Amino acid sequence: MLASPSSATRALIVERIGRAALVIAVVALGGCSTSSSEDRGQVPRTFSTLADCLFRGTAEHHGENLSADEAHRLAANPFGISLRQLHSLDAAAARELAACRGFLHFAALPMLTPAAAAELAAHTEDLRLDRLETLSADTARALAWHTGSIHLNGLQSIDVATAEALATHEGLLALNGLEDPEEVVILALARHRGHLCINGVTTLSPRAAGAIAARRQKASLHGLSSLTYQSFLRLPHDRDRSGVDLPDWIPAGRSGALSLSRSAGKGVEEPLPRPLPTLASIND
Repeated sequence: MLASPSSATRALIVERIGRAALVIAVVALGGCSTSSSEDRGQVPRTFSTLADCLFRGTAEHHGENLSADEAHRLAANPFGISLRQLHSLDAAAARELAACRGFLHFAALPMLTPAAAAELAAHTEDLRLDRLETLSADTARALAWHTGSIHLNGLQSIDVATAEALATHEGLLALNGLEDPEEVVILALARHRGHLCINGVTTLSPRAAGAIAARRQKASLHGLSSLTYQSFLRLPHDRDRSGVDLPDWIPAGRSGALSLSRSAGKGVEEPLPRPLPTLASIND
């Protein structure tokens, strides 16, 4: 008599059946096509590509270099691609990767040329370039054509020209590694037309705070740790309406009436001292 499979085995079987069903649907829509950008959807799908889709959620590449042929094969995976050790990317390989219908994660890429960025801009899903150490204005300008989310959390600083170029992007833009950029950089980024994440910024000038508050799109500033009183007054205090995400220590209120309390943990509300300029973390 055959023993019944263990719960872990049953879970694995169910997971693979689910993946198989998903892949069948994706194949029917052309999602696992192995064709290039010129003839996408016209080349017969191979068994090896289908097997990759079935049993490997994310396609992974561990080499430091990537040929166009390898990129073409990886792009057939509809779940996404993780390039864990890639240190260089040419335009030809970038063009093939851009055809991927899942996310692209470059876990080690330190630089990106304008030509490669222009090719990656054709990609429409989540694009993570969190290990870029520098970003030129030309590369940023090309990358800004990307219509999905762009994550550039490895950048610790950018110049004004690069910030202005990134501001033309319209999706989510994450620059959480920026360490208190100059005011002119924040002013340029405030013109970004999508969700702006700059959670590494720890303080804002009054002018920068006003520019962030005037945005119509969402902004995340969870890293703020100090503010002048003037900057504090320029930030929106009705978070339900403003779309600006601020850290919990900044008082919030509605209709101009500030609620001077913050959570002290375990549901206990600790009143903040008055006047406001005497708050720890708010300095004249």
